Amino acid sequence: MAKKASHLNAHKVTPKPKLAAIIGKKPVSYSQAAAALWNDKQMGIKTLELNGEAGDGYTLKAGKKTYKGGQIIHTGENDAWKAFANGKNKIAMTALGKLVKQHSTPPK
Repeated sequence: MAKKASHLNAHKVTPKPKLAAIIGKKPVSYSQAAAALWNDKQMGIKTLELNGEAGDGYTLKAGKKTYKGGQIIHTGENDAWKAFANGKNKIAMTALGKLVKQHSTPPK
C-alpha cells in the first residue's frame, strides 16, 4: 500500500523575514522548510553545528517536558537563528514546526 501524502506538503508557505534569513524567500512546503532548517549549506543546523550532543549536560524545560543534549538546538551564538527562536538561546527540536508556522504566511 502506498503511503498517503501529507496535506502539509500540498501547500506552499511564504517565509517571513526571520525565517527567510535562514532558508530564503522562495515559497516552500512545511517539510521543505524543515529540511532546509536542518540541511541548508550556509545557515542549517548541521552546518552551523547548533544541535546539542547526547551527554553534553544541557537541559531545557518546555511545557511539561524536559529535553536533554541532542534534543536541544543552541541558537544563542547566531543572530539569525536567535531572531527565529524569538530571542531564546536554546529551543527544543520539537519547537521547529511551531516556529516555521509562526514565521511564515499560510497559503491562500
